[in-house]
Amino acid sequence: MTRLFVIFLLAILSLCACIPATVDMPAVMTGVAVAPTVIARLSTPTALQASAERMDEGLRIYRNQYCGVCHQLTVGGTTGQFGPSQDGMAWTAQRRLLDLTYMGQATTPQEYLRESILSPEIYIVDGYADSSHHMPSFVHLSSQEIDALVYLLEHQR
Repeated sequence: MTRLFVIFLLAILSLCACIPATVDMPAVMTGVAVAPTVIARLSTPTALQASAERMDEGLRIYRNQYCGVCHQLTVGGTTGQFGPSQDGMAWTAQRRLLDLTYMGQATTPQEYLRESILSPEIYIVDGYADSSHHMPSFVHLSSQEIDALVYLLEHQR
């Protein structure tokens, strides 16, 4: 039972990219390396830190484009009501790629975020199809501005 739980836990954590690919699987399966590896990975600030300058640039563009009118983003101090929350978007993007109704071309969370900004009609989040406030495309933004928004959103954990 314990070994099955450890394997299940590893499968879930690997989907979330919470453990490095270099973990010694036999040691982990015996339970020797599970707690230290997972705890060290989750509690290491550098694993989740983002460049302050890039975050600030993304937040500046986010505000200039009025994204917070529709979306909630705690780090931006926005409480939008028309679109889905963007808090936790790093994990949300991963889940959406696995959604059976997702028909886009993205294969990574970063690609999904870029696709959602440029072609939001490709995937309508469950519960928002009947909204009269569908997200517009932001194709008018430069590649650098899109990169900054993607960087900001991919670091929302």
